[in-house]
Amino acid sequence: PPCIGRVGHRSAPPPPRRKTRPRLASLAWSMDRGGFQSCSLDEGVGPVLPKWEKSVVVSALIVHVADVGLDILVILLFFTSAQWGFLLGSAGVVLGAWVVSGLYVSFGSSGNAAGAASDTGRDRAQRFLLNFTQVQIFAEAYRCIFQGGETDYFHTLRLLEALLEAAPNALVQLYALALWAGTSSAPAIALPLLRASVLASFLSVGLGLAMWEQKVQFRASCAYIMGVALLRGFEVASRTITLALFSGIMHPYGLIWVVAIDYAIMVVIVARHRSVHLTYGFFVAIPLVLVSLEPFVWRRQDHAVPKDSYYGVRVLESIVMWVFIMKEQSTIDSQVDSYPLWIMGEVLALTATLGLYCLLPFVWRAARRQELSRDVDDWGDDKGEDDYSGSDGSYLSGNEEEGGLVSTEEPAGELPPE
Repeated sequence: PPCIGRVGHRSAPPPPRRKTRPRLASLAWSMDRGGFQSCSLDEGVGPVLPKWEKSVVVSALIVHVADVGLDILVILLFFTSAQWGFLLGSAGVVLGAWVVSGLYVSFGSSGNAAGAASDTGRDRAQRFLLNFTQVQIFAEAYRCIFQGGETDYFHTLRLLEALLEAAPNALVQLYALALWAGTSSAPAIALPLLRASVLASFLSVGLGLAMWEQKVQFRASCAYIMGVALLRGFEVASRTITLALFSGIMHPYGLIWVVAIDYAIMVVIVARHRSVHLTYGFFVAIPLVLVSLEPFVWRRQDHAVPKDSYYGVRVLESIVMWVFIMKEQSTIDSQVDSYPLWIMGEVLALTATLGLYCLLPFVWRAARRQELSRDVDDWGDDKGEDDYSGSDGSYLSGNEEEGGLVSTEEPAGELPPE
């Protein structure tokens, strides 16, 4: 893609399909290199997608539509039930996610500096509205499925929705389940609607992060990607359900305090690790409050918050919150209408936590076998640090080499490949 730089390697027969870094990776890490890198929405049609990747796009689109649609229905439920606090929280999350995604499309959509200069305010406003109204995701899905376009941009938009909308809205809706949905004042539709929306959010986060993991690798087995998707689903479920239980017991200020403290911890770890600029750390720490962002296959020094530090903090926080939950069990027992919901929430939180930390060692071990740098834009640019790099071949197409995008000159002192 235009937003990804290319470097020259000795030419070799390309594999059937070239894997590229998804654009959110370029977007995320470009801030510590002087700003956002531009990306083009109007690229040429690429090779025909394999059937399995088309199936993934269709599945991701279905999850996206279900998640966004259920979020809108939940907002309407809060409005008709006069639950103004939950309405403000849920609507703020949805609108904020759409605005951020729209700004990314508007200001990061030109393939080069000349294209950016030629963009008018009307063009940017049009792109913003298309994405804000969720039209762009359908256009990208159509291009991927029927025109054989690259799936990078589609999965980038999906990832933005998962991190900025699905995960925080799951927390808001679980909070509403704990405090309101089980009471006599809630309509009968509240419980099934909130449960369905939360489940869709878990699926959205798991699939979005798993596809990012798949996109940054040249070779990733189906079992590994499915394991990552399941682990990510357990991770966001464990985190949000535990937070909702703790916040319900410590209502009304428990949620504010725990989120603020965790955000401060994430910022401190980012500052001490020094993998990214601190300015960027203030932004990336926001979604890190609920879920770890970076792919497992990235090296430790390439993470904004290393996985060992992140999950170490999560274990300590979970222990502290569960101590308070067990200490206030009498408060839960006194709940007449919503007691079954609280007990079910505790069971689900413990099950998700157990699933997360049972799967984590296996996913971690598999990721270390194919560890790579976040700065690898072409496979083979990792200076021989993993099994999928080296000078044995270039994974650029012949058209790219003929177009002068890469250097085909042989290194001095070496014989050309046979």
